[in-house]
Amino acid sequence: MLDFTLGVYQKLIETLKIKEYNFFSLREYFSDPNSTKKFIIIRHDVERKIQNAKKMAALEAKLNIHSTYYFRYPNTFDAKIIKEIQDLGHEVGYHYETLAKAGGDFAYAIELFKKELAEFRKKVFIETISPHGSPLSKWNNKKIWEKFDFNNFGIIGDAALSVNFSEILYLTDTGRGWNREKVNFRDKSDTKYTLKINDIYDIIKKIKNGEMSHKAMINIHPHRWNDNFFQWSTELVWQNTKNIIKQIIIRYK
Repeated sequence: MLDFTLGVYQKLIETLKIKEYNFFSLREYFSDPNSTKKFIIIRHDVERKIQNAKKMAALEAKLNIHSTYYFRYPNTFDAKIIKEIQDLGHEVGYHYETLAKAGGDFAYAIELFKKELAEFRKKVFIETISPHGSPLSKWNNKKIWEKFDFNNFGIIGDAALSVNFSEILYLTDTGRGWNREKVNFRDKSDTKYTLKINDIYDIIKKIKNGEMSHKAMINIHPHRWNDNFFQWSTELVWQNTKNIIKQIIIRYK
């Protein structure tokens, strides 16, 4: 079974359940960051192809687990689907990118943040946020919080800034691989844990063998995951092209 398909994703979830991981949303984690439980946080940054997110959310609900989905504005702002995903028992949040949109103008960026967050809250309940990497922008969206405080907007935590990664392993599929440093601009953490990963089967094997940390977060971007072979192949070609561009940009930076 190919990596980046819903079928193999189901195997990952089933393995985590067999090994008795608790599934925490980001909201649950921020409510009890010092939990002694064995847990996994599955975070989804929904950057495009919102229908993929809907399918993944339905699969998770079928497997009786919940996760957190972060949506961009306006790219994946489909109020009907976002509400459906929340109604399945998942947490939904705001995948912000306003500092990049504002070209580094912090005053304009925070006004955009307030406006876009308000649009989400007309339809769904939101308490946590996640920054979009905006790889083609020189502006790191997380830096908006060097001048402002997200708590003032009813936000209890940021998925990139508020997690204690000194205790939590972080895995991400950015670049359509696993923790691929050469094509990863900003989807990183200061976790002290290292885990050599080639594909999802490595992750499953390490979970089975007890090599996986008892506290971990996995960032899954739903647009990368397809059971349809044409869509799967198209995403592979497109992402490989993007990775070449990213490597060139990183090299010359």
